[in-house]
Amino acid sequence: MRFTEQHKIDRPGDADWFDLNVEMDSPLYVDPFLIFDDSDPFWSAGHDEIHDFFDAALDLLTKAGGNQESMHWKKAEYFLQFPEPKEFALGLAMGHPEGAGIGPELAHMMCEELEFFRERGRGSADPLLAMIAVIVPGLGVDRISDMVCNVLKARFIGYTQEVCRTLAVAMKPVPVRNVSWATQGYRWRSERVDLPESPVFAGGTLLVPQRFLKDIPRVTADGFWSWAETNENERLRFDLNYDLAESLDKREKARRGRELAHRAVDLLETYVEEATAKGTPYDVDADPRGLVRWEEAGRAIALASAAPDPPSSQEEFEGWLIALAKGFKGAVEDNGLWRALWNDEVKRHRPEAIAQVIARSTWIEHCRSSGIDITREADCGRGPVDFKFTRGWEMRGLIEVKHISSTQFAHGAKTQLPIYLKGEQAPFGVYLCIGYQDQDFVEDRLGLVTSACEAISTQGETRIVPIFVDARPKPSASKAKPMTRMAVVPTG
Repeated sequence: MRFTEQHKIDRPGDADWFDLNVEMDSPLYVDPFLIFDDSDPFWSAGHDEIHDFFDAALDLLTKAGGNQESMHWKKAEYFLQFPEPKEFALGLAMGHPEGAGIGPELAHMMCEELEFFRERGRGSADPLLAMIAVIVPGLGVDRISDMVCNVLKARFIGYTQEVCRTLAVAMKPVPVRNVSWATQGYRWRSERVDLPESPVFAGGTLLVPQRFLKDIPRVTADGFWSWAETNENERLRFDLNYDLAESLDKREKARRGRELAHRAVDLLETYVEEATAKGTPYDVDADPRGLVRWEEAGRAIALASAAPDPPSSQEEFEGWLIALAKGFKGAVEDNGLWRALWNDEVKRHRPEAIAQVIARSTWIEHCRSSGIDITREADCGRGPVDFKFTRGWEMRGLIEVKHISSTQFAHGAKTQLPIYLKGEQAPFGVYLCIGYQDQDFVEDRLGLVTSACEAISTQGETRIVPIFVDARPKPSASKAKPMTRMAVVPTG
């Protein structure tokens, strides 16, 4: 459900705010450098606020003098902890708006790296924010976004209140964490603030200008290594003694990137300066990667597929789940809705996470009509299963969505889904497999999964049914070749 749907308003044609999904995170993040470069003084002034915040953190670390047991160091660690700003409903993981944010472990690592830069004379200037995104393992661009949204939250509150007053959207006092911070005591303040209510948690919703949203990180540890390989090949090979003949995966490139950042801060600064010099926001209106309009795509599939009759037993429930998955399959294969799973701009299919949320928004409509609970990424004790379906305690089942091209395709059927079924005490699961290319449907590849599901099912404890969805592009009806008439052979 979008903000405009919740409040029954139309978004004005000249509006610049993002019409967020208020029930589930959109896989975008606030790029601080787009804010810093903005022509509106209200937003560009946030540049100084970010500097002031890091000045305060560095001041604490200066007082600590490298002593991690000192009161000042401990206070810096506490100061650098941030809850996920759930009011924004943004996040690359696309989960429930209430996420993890930056906890004690990440805050400790941030202090160590800020101390590393402080000892080398680097202050709170612009590159610092991007440099810690490269050098701190697990920080990532979405958590940098969380940090910026916390520090600048008062600005987003004022912006949201102005939009709501203009459109007569109802607001009420709601609790908001980290509304502001103060250097006196280095404390965060939480307050009750007038905001539009969130439908999924006890709090409010905050709006963001679309022009500050991005989908792809500008700076990453593996990106730094790749940049250095291209631009500083000789120095890496000879001065820093790296073997550039090795073929590295993304994780190893990230590890080397963080290592290089410690050995050559000047290279890191140059990379960050180049990477943040120019940036363009994600085109929310065109939505080329399908990161925004997945809910609408899912609803279209729901409308194109009939809802199964509500089940009254576990056996019927299992049939209901199969019908649910086959409804998705039929809508994609026969009703032209494979297009929702493709990025026409680059002729490439969308990420697995997009397929999963489209499926969720499809199935949630049918679940509502049948009185069935659906939980996405339920933690079964051994990791999150894609979808858990329940009706009371006695009816339970899972659906795992996987791209056939995934390196974990066979593993999902042989190991992953059986573990989830055991963890959820569910006797039945559907392994929904989506293919986009001819090689996805090679018999040997599909046979691995089919055989694994049959072997597990014959053991008697759980049953897994594989369903394969053909999301290869289809010609339109007007361009499709006419069907060849088959001879009718009389019988009897």
